[in-house]
Amino acid sequence: MFELQQQSFNAPAPGGRRDLPLQIYTLGRFSVAHGMEPIRFARKTQRRPLQLLKALIALGGRAIGTDQLAMALWPELEGDMAYNAFEITLHRLRRLLGVDRALVLRDGLLTLDNRRCWVDVWDFEQAASRAETLLNSPAPDPDELDGLSAGVIALYHGHFLGRETPEPWSISLRERLRSKFLRHLMDIARHWERIGRHEAAIQCYQKGLEVDDLAEIFYQQLMTCYQQLSRRSEALAVYRRCRTTLSLVLSIAPSPVTEAIRRRLTQA
Repeated sequence: MFELQQQSFNAPAPGGRRDLPLQIYTLGRFSVAHGMEPIRFARKTQRRPLQLLKALIALGGRAIGTDQLAMALWPELEGDMAYNAFEITLHRLRRLLGVDRALVLRDGLLTLDNRRCWVDVWDFEQAASRAETLLNSPAPDPDELDGLSAGVIALYHGHFLGRETPEPWSISLRERLRSKFLRHLMDIARHWERIGRHEAAIQCYQKGLEVDDLAEIFYQQLMTCYQQLSRRSEALAVYRRCRTTLSLVLSIAPSPVTEAIRRRLTQA
């Protein structure tokens, strides 16, 4: 399972806002910090308030209906019972976070205030969007693109909420972020290939395989890059890894496209 080593709280988060009172990390793991200091959550009684925070972020973090949150966390309750459970849990969450007005409830809608909270998911999506816009421009500046892409990769420490068992309310965001990250890696790597930066492209394809080692397109592009650099043995090693992984996990053989790349390598 893809999960990078947890980021140290002694260094600023990539693109993070250390001037904001609260930092929330959800990519690859779940943790909350006040500035440089992580908040320690140990007691089982804190589980439900933290679930409310996770669900709020998973559903967008801004102007989320209390009925939607109550249904997500207490599907077995109805009406006033569900809302009472929500109110009690929200009160406990506010006490846990300890940041005044971090959670704003207005007209039945709950918002995590971005003037008081930094959330890695929000920064990741903004960085990925900026990189996509730059990639689609007529002549993207390589240095600027390099910096933006490095920020995207540094923020994605792993899947949304890491190794926690996915909840129904978390699956959509988890898959959307994963797809966005893989798409960024593919787009930026192909750009590096077009301008002759094959080593940079190789790093992106390798990162893609860390996230999804069943994505055959990453094996194919990685083999092609190595071929362009006349590194045939490394290209063939990628093919063998592809064949083994697909066989063990899916009980299938590499696609005709992958086999065609392998034949070109063996005939070279």
